[in-house]
Amino acid sequence: MANAIFRSRPICANTWLIQGDGSNSYLLVGDTCGVVIDTGFATESIQAYAQTLADRPVAMAANTHGHFDHTGGNGWFARAYMSAQALEIAKTPYASLDASKYPTAYPVTVVGDGDTIDLGNRMLEVIEIPAHAPSSIAFLDRRERIMFTGDEVDARVMLYWIQDEPQPTVEQHALNMEKLLKRREEFDFVCGGHERVMAAASLVEEYLENDRRIMSGIEGGPMVLPDIGPADFHLYQIEFKRVSVFKGTSVGYDLRYVRNR
Repeated sequence: MANAIFRSRPICANTWLIQGDGSNSYLLVGDTCGVVIDTGFATESIQAYAQTLADRPVAMAANTHGHFDHTGGNGWFARAYMSAQALEIAKTPYASLDASKYPTAYPVTVVGDGDTIDLGNRMLEVIEIPAHAPSSIAFLDRRERIMFTGDEVDARVMLYWIQDEPQPTVEQHALNMEKLLKRREEFDFVCGGHERVMAAASLVEEYLENDRRIMSGIEGGPMVLPDIGPADFHLYQIEFKRVSVFKGTSVGYDLRYVRNR
């Protein structure tokens, strides 16, 4: 597609990584149709770009969570699938963005644990894993043996929200990793929201190890303020924030919110 900001590459059969502005996006095509998992926040149509890659209609979006860097492109699709909590924020652009450039009148189908999206001989199963975001879900693609995890399993996991209190807990993230590992025989790869693409499924096990280390009392190093514009992100009470780096994982968390209360 000429003069577009998007770029793409195939990562397995009938599956592409698309990158533009915001999150990673993944185009999955089955026998009858395609879906884009997470749509970034580019102001050009990611749907039109995805359609140039596929020989089946691509009219659906699906979101791993409601943060606008994952949902901003939804308005170019005929329908979006997301969790109920994602719907509460998915249509609200970040303060630094021009809201007039994003169509938000698209219909939404709310999904939760055990729901499926049928692409034709390729089924995606929804698994709820809220921690980085209370709205987070993963999509299990059994046919290609991939777990699409959004920002809950990636090169870095941030267990804090853009608010003061409360914050997500390390224990909740650990419970989510245990939940994914119960399905370990069904996937070989993890595709994250920003950096990890077709990472080994063992990354989930490594995140669980890191979480358990934190819960055992091994404290991470001090948090460094992220390079994100203040209009979109404010890290409250940084003196309580820590980063635990272990093996191939990094967990940012709040010392006051290690265990569930």
